[in-house]
Parts: sequence; C-alpha cells; structure tokens
Amino acid sequence: MFTESIIPSDNKHAKYTRERLGYLKHLTYTLDNWTLDQESEGAKLYTQQPANSNEPILVRGDTVLTKLPPGCTPLTVATVATLPGCRKIWDDKYDQSEIKEYYTRYESLLWVKLKAPWPISPRDFAATSIRDVQPAEVYCSITSVEDDAILDTPSTVRGRLYISGWKLYATDEGHIGITYVNQVDLAGSLPWSFVRKMLIQSAACAAKVRQYIENYGFPPITQLVHHDAVFLGEEFEHETRRYSLDLKPKSQHAQVEIVCSHQMYPQGIQLEMAEGSAEMKQVQDNDQNYRITLKDLKGDRFRLILTKK
Repeated sequence: MFTESIIPSDNKHAKYTRERLGYLKHLTYTLDNWTLDQESEGAKLYTQQPANSNEPILVRGDTVLTKLPPGCTPLTVATVATLPGCRKIWDDKYDQSEIKEYYTRYESLLWVKLKAPWPISPRDFAATSIRDVQPAEVYCSITSVEDDAILDTPSTVRGRLYISGWKLYATDEGHIGITYVNQVDLAGSLPWSFVRKMLIQSAACAAKVRQYIENYGFPPITQLVHHDAVFLGEEFEHETRRYSLDLKPKSQHAQVEIVCSHQMYPQGIQLEMAEGSAEMKQVQDNDQNYRITLKDLKGDRFRLILTKK
C-alpha cells in the first residue's frame, strides 16, 4: 500500500513546503538542545531557543499512546491530529479552517483560524501542509506562506507559522510515539507572559490527541492505493460520525481503501454512493474494524458518504 513516502508535486510552494518538512524532521530527531519545561497530562513539554534570536521560541510535546485501539497505526494517529472534525474536539483553541486547494492527497494550501480570549483578537494563518507517510513513521508539517488565494480577514490578526507539525512513530514496545512541535509568531502586541503560557499549552496537544484516540478510536482512514483519482476532499463530523469522501476518477484503475475503527462505530456503518459508481467490497478484519475497498470508479465525480448505524 505504501509505494511512496512523499507524493511529488510541482505547485509553487512545493520547494519551501518540503524544506520546512525537513526542518521538522531535524527538530524531532533527538532531544538534543531541548530543555524540559514541565510535565502535563502524561506529556513532557520542552522548549528550545532558536539559533536566530529574532525568531520565537520553539515548543515541543512528547507522549506515548499505549492504549492502542485495535488496528491503530501512525497514519491513524496523524489523521486524528490533523482532521478538522477531530481537532474541534481535542483542541479548544481551534476555531475553523478551509482547504483552498489540494495539491496531492497529502499536500494542500489552507487557511486556519484560532480562538483567543477577550480582548485579544483571534489569529489566523495562511499555510501549506504536507505529510510524509511510511508504514511505521508519519510526519505532518504546516508552515506559513503568502498566497493570493488567502487574503487578510477582518477582525483577525495574521500570524506566522515558522513550523508546526507532528511526528508519529511505532515504538519497539508496540506503542505509538507522538511528538508535536510548534514555532509561531502570533503577531501584534501581546504580553510575553501570555505568549509563553499559550505556546507551552500548545505543546500539550500531543496529550490531547492521545486522549482522543483512547476515548473514541479513530475516524475513517482513506488511502488511494493507485493514484488514478484526484483527491477533492474529505469531511468528518465527530458528533454524528458522518464521513464524506470526494474524488475525481482519472481511470478505471483507481482504487481506494478505507478503514473504520470499530471503537468509533461499535454498531456498524452504512455506506451511500451519493455521486458516481464503483465496485464496493466491505469486510471486517481480525481487529473487527471495517474495511471498504472501492474499485472501478466511474463518473466525473465520485462521492461516498459513511454514517454510523
């Protein structure tokens, strides 16, 4: 299933996006130069002073997911960490986001808005995201860019993400390690004590993601086995467990595999092909998770809706 770790793209931000992904890998390679600040909710929170003193402080959170739902992998943890429908539950500072353009299945241009306590103005960011997906290790990075598709918005202050991202990895003990790194300029005039507290709290995201998975399992995980389909988007609503997938088939060889956590859908799932058609097969694996395989996709647009029973 894993034929490549980073899907090629020639979009105008591709070079910079991949450079910042490399920076994330460098930051998460070891704990060298990181200073332990505190422990919170089962996560260790670290800080690092950047080489450039004009840049904001780096923060990091590390934890280990030991209570794995059956079938849980680094990719499923990455999905919980990044999918807006999940993030609304585990991140109380998240407000809203919008994907402006998908460059590949795992690379996009996006806008995100974060909440802020009164009287501080909310912050928003224009950024690119990318994933490096391998069976035992996944990296997800987000970094700010300037793009005409994302103009300044009223009543918000545009911040800058030097880097924000995740490293999810299988451990030798059969667990999954979760590392979160954030370096952000919130812009505007803010008290340093407030900024530092907010940044340290952001590092606790690693623990929040772990707790979400322990409590709920994971949302549907979709992979394009053959990249003969253009990924147009996916949405997940935590409260209703509704998941939708949109694709544009490029050939009859397009194949899609979806895994649904039995913990998330204990009573089963229902599937509806709202647009297009496909040969569909559904089974339960040894972990009792639901696996859906879609082949021979037809139509200008294919839309699948998955709901709980």
